[in-house]
Amino acid sequence: MIIDQMFKNLRFVSFFLAKISALFAFVVFTPLNSIAGTYEFSVYGGMNHPAHSSVKFSGAASSYGISDGSYSTDGWKGKSFESPVYYGLRLDYWLDNKPWGLGVDFNHSKVIAEKLPAGLRRLEFTDGLNTLTLTGLYKTNEKIFFDLQPYLGVGVGISYPHVEITGTSSSSGRTYEYQSTGIAYQILGGLKFSLHENWGGFAEYRLTFTPLEADLNGGGKFKSDINNSQLSLGITYKF
Repeated sequence: MIIDQMFKNLRFVSFFLAKISALFAFVVFTPLNSIAGTYEFSVYGGMNHPAHSSVKFSGAASSYGISDGSYSTDGWKGKSFESPVYYGLRLDYWLDNKPWGLGVDFNHSKVIAEKLPAGLRRLEFTDGLNTLTLTGLYKTNEKIFFDLQPYLGVGVGISYPHVEITGTSSSSGRTYEYQSTGIAYQILGGLKFSLHENWGGFAEYRLTFTPLEADLNGGGKFKSDINNSQLSLGITYKF
């Protein structure tokens, strides 16, 4: 059973990596040919603060000991600075002499229930409420004070969290695996700045909305809508 679970997780990870590779190839190898532009590769860290949302269970009474219905978790915790820490990777393509760009963004953040509902022993996404989005970007032509350049972005993609749910003490239900749980949406805004030659940095706020729908091992479903506010600082290399 453990070996089967390992192979199942491996298939999920392979699926996610295939999605990343496809979007990466789209941006890297489709520079619109005749339209000149500049690539920017970014690495960022920071913190996230998930908003309060209810959770819904269905069909999990026998395997997880929790009746069908909606439950409060008294909010969610991010624990951004505890391992695994909050981080992200992004590849952007900006058109030369134009304010428009396109980016592929991978974002890893944690979401942990403040209070476990109805006697559950675990409810969290500590190996990542992972999102992969294709983001349209806009930057202002004019820089503001201290040579900062504002930008905005809107993106859509997929969520691929590590679902970690353990049933009540009287049940044997346990889900501990990566799953593709639906579409992810994000809006963001930030300030870019130059550091040295091809190097730069940015400060950014983003809001990610991920309506999750996960399958529970042993039977049942879990649903929740996560609004995840994030503040990040990053470093960028242009090429």
